[in-house]
Amino acid sequence: MRVLIVDDQQSVLRGIRALLLLGTEDIEVCGEAENGHEAIVQAGELKPDVILMDVRMPVVNGFQATREIRRLHPEIQVIVLSHYDLPHAREHAIEAGAFDYVEKSAIWMKLLPALRRLQTGAPSPDSDLHTGNNGDSDGQLQRNLPQMALRDAEQRFHSTFENTAVGMAHVAENGRWLRVNQKLCDLVGYSRSELQSLRFQDITHPSDLATALAHASKVASGELDRYAMNKRYVRKDGSVVPMRLNVDAVRDGDGNLRYYSCVIDDATARTLVEDKLRDLRREIQVSAAHLELLSRQMKAPLTRCSRDLRYLWVNQNYADWLKRPIDKIVGRPIKDVLGLEAFRKLHPRFDQALMGSEVSYKDTVNYEKIGTRSISAAYQPTTDSAGAADGWIAFVQDVTDGDQKASSS
Repeated sequence: MRVLIVDDQQSVLRGIRALLLLGTEDIEVCGEAENGHEAIVQAGELKPDVILMDVRMPVVNGFQATREIRRLHPEIQVIVLSHYDLPHAREHAIEAGAFDYVEKSAIWMKLLPALRRLQTGAPSPDSDLHTGNNGDSDGQLQRNLPQMALRDAEQRFHSTFENTAVGMAHVAENGRWLRVNQKLCDLVGYSRSELQSLRFQDITHPSDLATALAHASKVASGELDRYAMNKRYVRKDGSVVPMRLNVDAVRDGDGNLRYYSCVIDDATARTLVEDKLRDLRREIQVSAAHLELLSRQMKAPLTRCSRDLRYLWVNQNYADWLKRPIDKIVGRPIKDVLGLEAFRKLHPRFDQALMGSEVSYKDTVNYEKIGTRSISAAYQPTTDSAGAADGWIAFVQDVTDGDQKASSS
């Protein structure tokens, strides 16, 4: 079943999409629209099986859009969603051609059963408004369909919540853990009952608590609908574990916070990678300092280049040779600095260095800024922690007209 969701509130769009993804495997969200006019256009373009239609929207409201879509595309069914559980609103929806009407305050309980009724061909609870028939010709099976669909949705959600590879939780506004899965319990070392007797504040690392509370307060006030942060938790045994926390607000029909929906993932591996990256940056800085010292001792221009063919470092002599400021070289692609013709001629030499080979050669190269130069060059590959070539250090002599000017490229 292909579903188009129509609502002018992004938080509602996200909530409905999440419900459909968690509650069933055979429903595809094929599109989203923010007003009735967009819904009419997308109905013709996307040809969904059913449209979930909000009522109060700008441009064209939900009742008007439903009536027009049903006129143009009678094969497309519409379920109207609204904050209001009022008889006249329900009657207006049915009169406009909607299959069913679901109040948003009960969307988690009623939406999936309504979709199941569509799939099975069962009538909506308001079918008497369509036909004028108050009878129950389908018998007990039809009366049981909503309960069966609801149980199915609950089982699917429970399975997803419990068996996912990340920690999941529902947290009250005051920080109390309302619902937690086993993965989260394993991550923090508490049993389910122990964790549900605590608040998130009780196991948050003190250094991260103020930031976490500030984000949570913004969600509760409606300033934010979601946030993400790196956060440390204190396990039951006192050890500290880094986590990646993603939080979404779950609100009632009036926009008030019901609870925080949290996904909590072990960030230990990510933290190790980030530490290695910091170490690598330090190593690059040290290497640059060593190269600078070496270039002063040799009184020769040098440069270091990376696997992605950019300049990592150059000294002043190299910049002077190319007649460019250092800040117009470092970090930039070699092609942009040397010019396309020179880059194409030297590229095979760069590839040799990146394959781990020491390179030396003599050639004539036409540089963009300084013209055609005769050079004698040597490249020394550099390697990463695994021993793989990740760039090269270059030393080049400018031998044009016998002028012995050392330079790197």
